[in-house]
Amino acid sequence: MIISRLNIFAILGSIILLLIILELIRRKYLRERYALIWIVTGGFFLLLSVREEILHGISDILGFSLPVNALFFCGILFLIVIVLGLSVVTSRLSEKNKILTQEVVLLKKRVGDLEKSDPVETKEQKR
Repeated sequence: MIISRLNIFAILGSIILLLIILELIRRKYLRERYALIWIVTGGFFLLLSVREEILHGISDILGFSLPVNALFFCGILFLIVIVLGLSVVTSRLSEKNKILTQEVVLLKKRVGDLEKSDPVETKEQKR
């Protein structure tokens, strides 16, 4: 097996991707929830870079004439799954944010009503 310049570039790129992922995890910029997906993806790209025949097998199974097309297809599928997952998380957070905002407004109204109903007691409590 002869390693070409492209393979060396792909191997180095995969290793750099894994190192960046690990650094983002260490600095807590990337949560563990998503880190596993990215580590598996980086490992998958490293495996495909080292073992070219796996990529050729995948391209034959999927019916692509060039292995690089199969790699792009897998990458696009991965990005679609990531975007879909992030959309679900964003939707949940948006709903939680709406509920929290409504609760804060209700609490402010309640505090305002309490201050209006008994202003003397409120001033004595501040002292």
